[in-house]
Amino acid sequence: MCPVGEQSEEQPREVWRQVGPAWVRSLEFGPSADPRATVVLVPGLGMPSYTFGTARALSGLGLRCVVLDLLRGRSGSRVPPRVLPMGQATAAWVTQSALEGPVVLMGHSTGAQVALTGALGLQAARHDLTLVLAGLTFRSAHRTVPGLLRGAATAYRQDSLREMAALRSLTRAGSDVVRLVRSGQRDRPEERVPGLRVPLVLTAGEADTFAPEAWMRTVAAASGSPATGVSVLPGSHNNLFTHAAAVAALVAAAVPVRGF
Repeated sequence: MCPVGEQSEEQPREVWRQVGPAWVRSLEFGPSADPRATVVLVPGLGMPSYTFGTARALSGLGLRCVVLDLLRGRSGSRVPPRVLPMGQATAAWVTQSALEGPVVLMGHSTGAQVALTGALGLQAARHDLTLVLAGLTFRSAHRTVPGLLRGAATAYRQDSLREMAALRSLTRAGSDVVRLVRSGQRDRPEERVPGLRVPLVLTAGEADTFAPEAWMRTVAAASGSPATGVSVLPGSHNNLFTHAAAVAALVAAAVPVRGF
């Protein structure tokens, strides 16, 4: 559900913050003072580096981008690899960070499920929040192992061979990947979005069979959001890696006006 492919450009600022009993690592790009907005990006399967191209592209547009590395932890204390606690930790991180100005909470793949959880927890307190769900998993056809394998067989068909570096990270992640995928398969985003009260954007690559346009429109139609949008971009499931500029432009356009 996500690759890793690091690029040699702007390097992130690493920050650790204790969120409840767990430690959360964030990787920050762009202006640290008075940004136009902050994009908090939750990567798929808890693997941050494949999102760095999009984070750098957002930085180039004058936005601060914070990539959350929720599963790293330290001192033996970390967030459990499940959608609910990861979403709760995301909301707590945003709250404790006291971010100034508009916030776009963006999640990709299983990270989109986590971001939805975070947005539901934040929306009462943050009226300048927008939610972007990219490559949202898992629609009903993929909530079994055979269905997931069928979806995975075609979801990456326009991805880059450079993403093969992800295999090393997947091996290191071990049981975390299995636990997070199983948690994601039990989750039903279409049943939770009716409670959403902030603007919502759904996006995916044109060849992303995990998140086809029909699935995105189903979720958008079910939401309680005051404004929704569905956008199909070039690429397939991991277009944050292969088409970072296009993804960043879409996210930048979703930045809420101050005082929303």
